[in-house]
Amino acid sequence: MNAPLPRAAKSTHAVKPAIAKFNPVTAGRAIVDGLHYLKHRLGWSGTQIAHTLHLPPNTLNTWLKNGRVPLHHSLLPPDVQAIIHLLAIHRSLEALFEDPQDQCAWLSTLHPELKVVPEQAMGESIDGLMFVRQYLDYVRGRGA
Repeated sequence: MNAPLPRAAKSTHAVKPAIAKFNPVTAGRAIVDGLHYLKHRLGWSGTQIAHTLHLPPNTLNTWLKNGRVPLHHSLLPPDVQAIIHLLAIHRSLEALFEDPQDQCAWLSTLHPELKVVPEQAMGESIDGLMFVRQYLDYVRGRGA
């Protein structure tokens, strides 16, 4: 004979997943943490990162100095979206190469499939940044 279900198991109410409310201060700090990690890991200067993100170096350096990117709501402005793309590129490179020198070498090497040096493409336009991210997402997705 089956034992009766406990009262909590008989409930017909759906359990709603907890949704974290967007906190712009926390998100802004997290983005700066990612930028600091990227600077340290790849040995890039603030100016090099700003160039890749198509931002004025003083803007990026102010964000780094203040410890957060100023956000006001969950709709991220284009400059913050560019940072997210750059961090995703780094995430992919971390998955592909353990050594930061290998990651930098990948970024600075002409790739036959891409027909471009990734670092140059990223520095030319936001489209170049997105192109490199999409390529790495594709490479990682096929198990490379």
